Amino acid sequence: MHLILHDLPQEAASKLLPAQGGAVKWFGASPAVKPCVGCFCCWLKNPGECIIPDRGQQFCHLLAKADAFTIVSRCFYGGLSPDVKATLDRFIGHVLPWFTTVNGEMHHVPRYDRKVKLTYHLYGDITEPERETALRLAAANAVNLHAARHTVRFYAEADELEVL
Repeated sequence: MHLILHDLPQEAASKLLPAQGGAVKWFGASPAVKPCVGCFCCWLKNPGECIIPDRGQQFCHLLAKADAFTIVSRCFYGGLSPDVKATLDRFIGHVLPWFTTVNGEMHHVPRYDRKVKLTYHLYGDITEPERETALRLAAANAVNLHAARHTVRFYAEADELEVL
């Protein structure tokens, strides 16, 4: 399944994203999910499952089944929009609380034996320093998500998106 996390208004998502169906699922970051509170229940009490009762639980279930994961977000200072970031933070239960060394850095051990293909589609008036920050962030998130590979694409406006 291909999961697309986005911050687009519903009308724009319907025009710019591929049709939803069995192989493609969208998850709109709005209305915002509650941010991760660091309770660690997804690690200790309910392995892999967030206990915060909101739409973020659905996102976690979808991410667990995805083999391709696309993030569509307005670029904020080289990072993701606040609602996309809050949603993505809820994935912490998909890794274990233990660490391993990857490329000389400490990272969490994956909970599941699968590797997603990660793609970023960032839009907005993005400066060169923001672009460089976004590339570093995407690479770091690819390691944290244990992605098989990752790509990043930039767009001046959301209506220029070419997601598939």
